[in-house]
Amino acid sequence: MSSQSGSRFWFLVHSWIGLKLSLFMSFVLITGTIAVLSHEIDWLINPAMRAPASVAENEVDWGAAYDSVRQVYPEGRLLSLNRYHNDAFALSATMITEWRENTYLWFNPADGAYRGASSFYNVQRFFRNTHRHLMLPVSYGVPIVTALALPLLLSLLAGLIVYKKFWRGFLRWPRFHRKARIWLGDLHRLTGLWISWFLIIIALTSVFYFVEEFGLRGTPFPPPDALGERADQLPAQFTGADLDTAIANARATMPGLEIRRILFPSNSNGAIAIQGDHSAVLVRERANTVYIDPQTLEVAGSYRGENLDFYTRISEAADPLHFGNFASLPTQILWFVLGTGLSALSVTGVLIYVKRLRPGTSRKREYPGKEFNQSSQLVRGDAV
Repeated sequence: MSSQSGSRFWFLVHSWIGLKLSLFMSFVLITGTIAVLSHEIDWLINPAMRAPASVAENEVDWGAAYDSVRQVYPEGRLLSLNRYHNDAFALSATMITEWRENTYLWFNPADGAYRGASSFYNVQRFFRNTHRHLMLPVSYGVPIVTALALPLLLSLLAGLIVYKKFWRGFLRWPRFHRKARIWLGDLHRLTGLWISWFLIIIALTSVFYFVEEFGLRGTPFPPPDALGERADQLPAQFTGADLDTAIANARATMPGLEIRRILFPSNSNGAIAIQGDHSAVLVRERANTVYIDPQTLEVAGSYRGENLDFYTRISEAADPLHFGNFASLPTQILWFVLGTGLSALSVTGVLIYVKRLRPGTSRKREYPGKEFNQSSQLVRGDAV
């Protein structure tokens, strides 16, 4: 294949993917971009989610929050207590009420005072489910969405092949004084170059989700040690003081653990699972866990992120990298900006294609060999 015909082939691949998948690709990218900051959108909408003041990790009153849960919903099934990485958020409790409704409860981290409730089906859940599986059954929706990673990577490869000596274009400012097709092309290429690394991260993590959905999964997390009789549920008289004792035992076992989530027996293999951040990087809070026997409050096992096998470490890194929440709000904002740019690529690509379709221009004249052989035009923006 000659250089000219090869460039033309990759140009057609890039254009075909960008045009045929533009609406679907744009929808997935835009919903994913909003999902990055969807928790923060809920925070703005719901005053109960806002912590009255910043509280240090060792000053969070988990026990008082537990007692407040039992006062507000004594018959509800408590699943977990949670603390976000952003200290502006109140403590949350996820529970199923006695009328079987999934609910979030919110508490002051400093003293456990109840601040209010919100529905499980909020802004975050809407954009999360829409982006992840299109509100379809997960077994259908996740493969459909994650399969977009392959044409996304192919489109990037084709664009870099077509854009001759692309490394020279990182500082090439769009020519806004020229006609729309030219400056849109310049902007499209400039944006694509600067966010290409981000596109690769999003695409590769999506490929990982795709593979996982078809059964390629790592080894399960280590379970708790054998528990005593009736240790699969909290004692009837379990109180916040008991929870504080369990937390103290967990911290003694894993010094430096920054607690982010406490799972209760009905949702954690029969033990109280105290999870959070430790020394491992790019892992979710579940990668660092201390199990507590709910009857004796003694430690019933633990594991740290550093001790997990290689595949599980990759699996744990997928979500932080995909959603950019590994450094809390700063990286979330960065991911939102980059996601906006990635979404714009899909939109501007279609606009450029439309601009090329002038009245009287036939398909045959769309890619004339003489014009396409002039690589300088590709760099300047006269072809896309």
